[in-house]
Amino acid sequence: MLENIPGTVLKFNGAAADDCYSVIEPLLEVTKGLTLSQVRALTGLEASTIQNWVKRGWVKNPEGKRYGEEQVTRVILINMMRGSMQLEQIAFLMSYVNGSVEDRSDDILPDRELINLLCGIVYMCEENSVFDESGTDGIISRKLSESSINDAGKRAKLHSALRVMVPAILSTQLKERAQSAFLELE
Repeated sequence: MLENIPGTVLKFNGAAADDCYSVIEPLLEVTKGLTLSQVRALTGLEASTIQNWVKRGWVKNPEGKRYGEEQVTRVILINMMRGSMQLEQIAFLMSYVNGSVEDRSDDILPDRELINLLCGIVYMCEENSVFDESGTDGIISRKLSESSINDAGKRAKLHSALRVMVPAILSTQLKERAQSAFLELE
Protein backbone atom coordinates (compact mmCIF):
# COMPACT_ATOMS: atom_id res chain seq x y z
CA MET A 1 0.00 0.00 0.00
CA LEU A 2 1.18 3.53 -0.72
CA GLU A 3 2.84 5.12 2.29
CA ASN A 4 3.69 8.45 0.68
CA ILE A 5 2.30 10.45 -2.20
CA PRO A 6 4.55 9.30 -5.06
CA GLY A 7 7.42 11.71 -5.66
CA THR A 8 7.10 13.26 -2.19
CA VAL A 9 7.69 12.49 1.47
CA LEU A 10 4.08 13.47 2.31
CA LYS A 11 1.99 10.72 3.88
CA PHE A 12 -0.54 9.22 1.51
CA ASN A 13 -4.19 9.38 2.44
CA GLY A 14 -6.42 7.02 0.47
CA ALA A 15 -9.27 9.52 0.79
CA ALA A 16 -7.27 11.93 -1.38
CA ALA A 17 -6.21 9.28 -3.92
CA ASP A 18 -7.78 11.13 -6.84
CA ASP A 19 -6.74 14.56 -5.55
CA CYS A 20 -3.22 14.19 -4.19
CA TYR A 21 -2.42 17.71 -5.32
CA SER A 22 -4.88 19.03 -2.71
CA VAL A 23 -2.34 17.96 -0.07
CA ILE A 24 0.45 19.94 -1.78
CA GLU A 25 -1.54 23.02 -2.79
CA PRO A 26 -1.89 24.56 0.70
CA LEU A 27 1.89 24.52 1.09
CA LEU A 28 2.24 26.63 -2.05
CA GLU A 29 -0.58 28.98 -1.12
CA VAL A 30 0.71 29.71 2.37
CA THR A 31 4.31 30.23 1.28
CA LYS A 32 3.62 31.95 -2.09
CA GLY A 33 5.96 29.37 -3.59
CA LEU A 34 8.54 27.12 -2.00
CA THR A 35 12.21 27.81 -1.54
CA LEU A 36 14.73 25.31 -2.89
CA SER A 37 15.25 23.89 0.60
CA GLN A 38 11.48 23.44 1.01
CA VAL A 39 11.20 21.63 -2.35
CA ARG A 40 14.11 19.48 -1.19
CA ALA A 41 12.28 18.69 2.07
CA LEU A 42 9.03 17.94 0.20
CA THR A 43 10.61 15.57 -2.31
CA GLY A 44 13.64 14.16 -0.51
CA LEU A 45 15.82 15.23 -3.45
CA GLU A 46 19.17 16.94 -3.21
CA ALA A 47 19.16 20.66 -4.06
CA SER A 48 21.75 20.05 -6.78
CA THR A 49 19.44 17.50 -8.44
CA ILE A 50 16.56 19.99 -8.60
CA GLN A 51 18.87 22.74 -9.87
CA ASN A 52 20.22 20.37 -12.52
CA TRP A 53 16.69 19.64 -13.76
CA VAL A 54 16.06 23.39 -14.03
CA LYS A 55 19.36 23.87 -15.85
CA ARG A 56 18.49 21.10 -18.33
CA GLY A 57 15.12 22.74 -19.05
CA TRP A 58 13.05 19.92 -17.58
CA VAL A 59 11.66 22.24 -14.88
CA LYS A 60 10.77 25.89 -15.46
CA ASN A 61 13.05 28.44 -13.79
CA PRO A 62 11.88 29.49 -10.32
CA GLU A 63 10.56 33.02 -10.01
CA GLY A 64 12.42 35.13 -7.49
CA LYS A 65 13.97 32.02 -5.93
CA ARG A 66 10.46 30.60 -5.34
CA TYR A 67 9.22 27.38 -6.86
CA GLY A 68 5.55 27.76 -7.71
CA GLU A 69 2.96 25.23 -8.82
CA GLU A 70 4.49 24.64 -12.25
CA GLN A 71 7.96 23.94 -10.90
CA VAL A 72 6.93 21.89 -7.87
CA THR A 73 4.51 19.69 -9.79
CA ARG A 74 7.10 19.02 -12.51
CA VAL A 75 9.76 18.11 -9.93
CA ILE A 76 7.29 15.72 -8.26
CA LEU A 77 6.32 14.11 -11.57
CA ILE A 78 9.94 13.51 -12.54
CA ASN A 79 10.70 12.21 -9.05
CA MET A 80 7.76 9.77 -9.25
CA MET A 81 9.44 7.84 -12.07
CA ARG A 82 13.16 8.38 -11.59
CA GLY A 83 13.63 5.27 -9.48
CA SER A 84 12.95 3.06 -12.49
CA MET A 85 13.52 5.16 -15.63
CA GLN A 86 16.34 7.17 -17.14
CA LEU A 87 15.90 10.90 -16.69
CA GLU A 88 16.07 11.52 -20.44
CA GLN A 89 13.18 9.09 -20.92
CA ILE A 90 11.15 10.87 -18.25
CA ALA A 91 11.89 14.23 -19.87
CA PHE A 92 10.71 12.82 -23.20
CA LEU A 93 7.49 11.53 -21.60
CA MET A 94 6.82 14.89 -19.99
CA SER A 95 7.29 16.74 -23.29
CA TYR A 96 5.25 14.06 -25.10
CA VAL A 97 2.32 14.78 -22.78
CA ASN A 98 2.78 18.47 -22.13
CA GLY A 99 5.07 19.90 -24.80
CA SER A 100 7.37 22.72 -23.80
CA VAL A 101 8.01 23.30 -20.11
CA GLU A 102 7.75 27.05 -20.76
CA ASP A 103 4.41 26.89 -22.62
CA ARG A 104 1.30 25.67 -20.79
CA SER A 105 -0.95 26.14 -23.83
CA ASP A 106 0.37 22.92 -25.40
CA ASP A 107 -0.43 20.75 -22.37
CA ILE A 108 -2.86 17.86 -22.70
CA LEU A 109 -3.64 18.49 -19.05
CA PRO A 110 -1.93 20.56 -16.35
CA ASP A 111 0.78 18.83 -14.30
CA ARG A 112 -1.36 19.13 -11.17
CA GLU A 113 -4.11 17.10 -12.89
CA LEU A 114 -1.51 14.63 -14.17
CA ILE A 115 -0.33 14.09 -10.58
CA ASN A 116 -3.92 13.47 -9.50
CA LEU A 117 -4.54 11.08 -12.39
CA LEU A 118 -1.34 9.14 -11.74
CA CYS A 119 -1.96 8.91 -7.99
CA GLY A 120 -5.51 7.69 -8.60
CA ILE A 121 -4.36 5.03 -11.06
CA VAL A 122 -1.45 3.87 -8.90
CA TYR A 123 -3.73 3.73 -5.86
CA MET A 124 -6.30 1.61 -7.74
CA CYS A 125 -3.58 -0.72 -9.02
CA GLU A 126 -2.16 -1.23 -5.56
CA GLU A 127 -5.55 -1.47 -3.86
CA ASN A 128 -6.60 -4.21 -6.29
CA SER A 129 -3.14 -5.86 -6.53
CA VAL A 130 -3.08 -5.19 -10.25
CA PHE A 131 0.45 -5.07 -11.66
CA ASP A 132 0.10 -6.79 -15.05
CA GLU A 133 -0.19 -4.94 -18.35
CA SER A 134 -3.83 -5.73 -19.10
CA GLY A 135 -4.94 -4.89 -15.56
CA THR A 136 -3.11 -1.57 -15.43
CA ASP A 137 -4.30 -0.74 -18.94
CA GLY A 138 -7.91 -1.33 -17.85
CA ILE A 139 -7.50 0.97 -14.86
CA ILE A 140 -5.85 3.63 -17.04
CA SER A 141 -8.75 3.43 -19.52
CA ARG A 142 -11.32 3.67 -16.72
CA LYS A 143 -9.63 6.70 -15.14
CA LEU A 144 -9.23 8.44 -18.51
CA SER A 145 -12.92 7.92 -19.25
CA GLU A 146 -13.63 9.89 -16.06
CA SER A 147 -11.26 12.72 -17.06
CA SER A 148 -12.17 16.05 -18.61
CA ILE A 149 -10.21 15.32 -21.81
CA ASN A 150 -12.74 15.28 -24.64
CA ASP A 151 -10.34 15.23 -27.58
CA ALA A 152 -9.92 11.58 -28.65
CA GLY A 153 -6.43 12.19 -30.08
CA LYS A 154 -5.19 13.81 -26.87
CA ARG A 155 -6.79 11.08 -24.78
CA ALA A 156 -5.09 8.37 -26.89
CA LYS A 157 -1.73 10.15 -26.63
CA LEU A 158 -2.07 10.45 -22.86
CA HIS A 159 -3.13 6.81 -22.63
CA SER A 160 0.06 5.78 -24.43
CA ALA A 161 2.20 7.84 -22.04
CA LEU A 162 0.37 6.51 -18.98
CA ARG A 163 1.10 2.95 -20.13
CA VAL A 164 4.76 3.85 -19.50
CA MET A 165 4.38 6.14 -16.49
CA VAL A 166 2.18 3.91 -14.34
CA PRO A 167 4.43 0.80 -14.44
CA ALA A 168 7.42 3.09 -13.81
CA ILE A 169 5.81 4.48 -10.66
CA LEU A 170 4.63 1.05 -9.52
CA SER A 171 8.08 -0.45 -10.04
CA THR A 172 9.65 2.44 -8.13
CA GLN A 173 7.25 1.74 -5.25
CA LEU A 174 8.03 -1.99 -5.35
CA LYS A 175 11.77 -1.31 -5.48
CA GLU A 176 11.49 0.88 -2.36
CA ARG A 177 9.58 -1.88 -0.56
CA ALA A 178 12.20 -4.44 -1.56
CA GLN A 179 14.97 -2.18 -0.25
CA SER A 180 13.12 -1.71 3.02
CA ALA A 181 12.55 -5.47 3.40
CA PHE A 182 16.20 -6.11 2.62
CA LEU A 183 17.32 -3.71 5.34
CA GLU A 184 15.21 -5.63 7.82
CA LEU A 185 17.23 -8.77 7.00
CA GLU A 186 20.54 -7.15 7.89
